[in-house]
Amino acid sequence: MVLMVLTWALAVGIFAAPPKSAKSKKEGDLTAFKDIPTLPNCPDKDCYAVFYRKTYDVLVVASNLMVCVYPKDKGERLDKPVIFSNRFKPAPGDDGYRPLIAFKGVRNLPPPATNAPKLIITAVASNGATVYQSWKFGDNKIDMEESGADFPDKDVLMRTTFHWPETHKFTPNVEQADREKAVAGYTLRWHAGKTWLSLKTLTVHYADAVTGQPVGDWVENQGPWGSHKVLVKRKGTKGNIVLGWNMVTAPYVGLEFQYAVNNDPKTKKFDGVGLEIKIE
Repeated sequence: MVLMVLTWALAVGIFAAPPKSAKSKKEGDLTAFKDIPTLPNCPDKDCYAVFYRKTYDVLVVASNLMVCVYPKDKGERLDKPVIFSNRFKPAPGDDGYRPLIAFKGVRNLPPPATNAPKLIITAVASNGATVYQSWKFGDNKIDMEESGADFPDKDVLMRTTFHWPETHKFTPNVEQADREKAVAGYTLRWHAGKTWLSLKTLTVHYADAVTGQPVGDWVENQGPWGSHKVLVKRKGTKGNIVLGWNMVTAPYVGLEFQYAVNNDPKTKKFDGVGLEIKIE
């Protein structure tokens, strides 16, 4: 949802596959974020698209195309979403994330939709690069895949953030023991390591500050949704899941991770990357 200040140019296609030819990349109108339409008569305000499934709901915010995943319990939405975002629009005061690529707007934008089988986002950058991102929503699993082409002859880092929700607000006078008691049973497991090659499963305690910048390939969170848990896993072997830059904090305040992948300077593209999100 979550997740990178990237000011992307996006195009969202519901049924068609991403265009492959140079000619097709140039087709369609460019739409500014402020002009992205919202669903009419929708109970979820300011959404471009919504997806209702058995174990979760997904809201796609019109103004920035953030993907908000809400786990459900007995059919009821739980009010602590996991937010995936490419930071298509910088957040106010978000100086820690400088745009790595400048994007121009959204292209080939269809009307807002509810419960479409797939969501496809096409991002057109000012340097000529094109990024494709597709979302497929199953009953208890979400698949996000990314590819990109026509990058410059240099490494370009693409990032997708996902942000675990805040669970508690403690005043400064609350003792550590009381904090640990309040978040008892909350667990964050991370398959990570202190180097690129030394992966192991770490248990992050919700009341303790997370330090360092290890990389990993999956993160599992249980606690904010009772007995339910959410697993975010990279697809394939490319890219890495890393702790959000400059974050030294405890998970209860809301913890950010990033999925980061580099393009290939020789082919000027990247492919075969993405995330799998399981809601159990």
